Amino acid sequence: MAVKKLCTTYRYVVRVGPTFVHGGITDNLELSKAEAKAAWPTGRFFQVGEKTSLNEARDWVTRNGFSAERSS
Repeated sequence: MAVKKLCTTYRYVVRVGPTFVHGGITDNLELSKAEAKAAWPTGRFFQVGEKTSLNEARDWVTRNGFSAERSS
């Protein structure tokens, strides 16, 4: 029997103009969106893909060179 992964983590990026200024993972997308809006008022917030497991999200962060800190 296969073990089911818990998909609890969102991946996201923030873009100002054509430049990605931030990316990360969170379990509270709305809070992260509000924090990004405060930090980059002209930025656009994008969810990347579907919810995923924490380990897969951390791998994505590492592969893309973003901060490994998780917003909650």
